[in-house]
Amino acid sequence: AIFPNMSVRDNVAFGLKNRKADKKTIASETDKFMKLMHIDEYADRMPDRLSGGQQQRVALARALVIKPDVLLMDEPLSNLDAKLRVEMRTVIKDIQHAVGITNVYVTHDQEEAMAVSDRIAVMNHGDIQQIGTPKTIYQRPANLFVATFIGRSNILNGSLLMKEGKPYVCIEGIYEFEMPNIREEEQKEQDIKISVRPEEFILNTEPQDGVLRATIDSSVFLGINTHYFLHTEKGEPIEVIQESLIDQTIPDGTKVWLTVKKEKINVFNTNTEINLVKGIMNDME
Repeated sequence: AIFPNMSVRDNVAFGLKNRKADKKTIASETDKFMKLMHIDEYADRMPDRLSGGQQQRVALARALVIKPDVLLMDEPLSNLDAKLRVEMRTVIKDIQHAVGITNVYVTHDQEEAMAVSDRIAVMNHGDIQQIGTPKTIYQRPANLFVATFIGRSNILNGSLLMKEGKPYVCIEGIYEFEMPNIREEEQKEQDIKISVRPEEFILNTEPQDGVLRATIDSSVFLGINTHYFLHTEKGEPIEVIQESLIDQTIPDGTKVWLTVKKEKINVFNTNTEINLVKGIMNDME
């Protein structure tokens, strides 16, 4: 949304001119923010001769040069291609730290939210579900909605059991393991839903007893990682992300055995959908 009839310099300077800043201030601040955004070499260029990423940098410089108390960004990267979005995420994060202006950044792209944010507020129908750092939100979601909204997650049905005073998680009545990090007040037998992110599964091609058994339906090779799509013996769909093997991708139709990285998974009460695991941090409380 930059002015098509103005050069890059004039676009960036627009807000300062509107505020009747003196010429020296306009020139110095405009130069400063063009350099900050790495667009100073295009100062005399018209917008139609800029790439999409360069135009976004101009718009950002124009907004920042007036030094607002708060900058609102509403889906600012939605019109860019994938490579430019990643580039601009880095630019926005760097500018935040260099300039120190509070940004309220609205996005439906969860990866983008985690890449640019110091703190995230996850909302559902206008109600804030959890506020926290990207790491906290991703690793210890407060409830089932947050777990499924931020990043991909497999949701499995199971039970929380107590054996000799210790909590155990049982998935599909087959795979059972001790879960010592359940909150003490929740250490009681109850129906649960288990959230296992694709990278939190350990996939084995050698038979094992007492673990989840599944069959590979398809796979997608994405360079460093391969995404496998499976179904369990009870027909539940599962996505697993594994580091790509150097020799081959595991063929479709292969029987595999799954365990989980139990220190990373999350467990929710079936009725309340509240996380039962220790270490939940929510700044709204």
